[in-house]
Amino acid sequence: MKRQGREVLYFEIGADNPPTLRVRSGETFLVETQLNRGPWLNDHPEGERLRRTLIGGNPSSGCIYVEGARPGDVVYVHIGAIRLDPIGFTRYSGNTGAMPGWLGPSGVGEAERIVRIEGDRIHWGNGRTLPVRPMIGYVGTAPERERYHNGWGGYWGGNLDVQEVTTGATVVLPVMVEGALVHIGDMHAIQGDGEICGAGGIEASGTVEITIEVRPRPKSYIGPRILTPTHIATVAMARPAEDAFRQALAAMILWLEDEYGFSKKEAYLWLGQVLEARCTQFVNPTFTYIAKVHRSFLPPPQGG
Repeated sequence: MKRQGREVLYFEIGADNPPTLRVRSGETFLVETQLNRGPWLNDHPEGERLRRTLIGGNPSSGCIYVEGARPGDVVYVHIGAIRLDPIGFTRYSGNTGAMPGWLGPSGVGEAERIVRIEGDRIHWGNGRTLPVRPMIGYVGTAPERERYHNGWGGYWGGNLDVQEVTTGATVVLPVMVEGALVHIGDMHAIQGDGEICGAGGIEASGTVEITIEVRPRPKSYIGPRILTPTHIATVAMARPAEDAFRQALAAMILWLEDEYGFSKKEAYLWLGQVLEARCTQFVNPTFTYIAKVHRSFLPPPQGG
């Protein structure tokens, strides 16, 4: 099985990032993710070298070229097994979008915690533990012209920070350049809604099995989608959060019309009863909203 390691890290996404791994459509491979810069470096034997390497946030492990992916397609990024490394951390700088510090740090003040990850538990300290709920925070495809640092999310995917992006899920992203140039990183061991600390969730590293399929772009597709065994979901990143919600809602209405036989009017009324939506992160340059529908409330998709 091919492996994308941590030797080359990208802190921005763009069409001019040289590919570091080439895969075929449908091929399964491993990605080793890099832990974000943080207080764990203080006691790490290679701390100084890593500080020079980790020059930005949410590093993606290389740049993955998918053979046969052409502009106008989409890629289905299937998330397989996630294996976490034994160390993680979370940190609050005293100022985030969730708790702004317009006149200086909030009353909370700066805070950080390094944790140990063992098996299915995160050891918080003081006898407290949390369950492991691993996820991949960053999954994106290169835009045709723009470059964005890895704190941003948008039409290309990027810094989603959506807990549903975990084992068994599929992220559907647009292909805008030859090979799609998929970037993956920002693993978390667990994350609460809003990602209010800024650095986490529990920032983590590890390996994840990935399979990428190239498919034709659906005519109703206007932004990232997530498929899970139980739900279909649309995701939008914008600021303010209300705009992200509106974009995700519009994308879901179009999807229901195109693939599930709803009219726009019926889809809107139906979603008024069954829609699940929330802001999964509120601290990056763009806020993330997910809108999802349980599959039990949907007819079989048309044509399949």
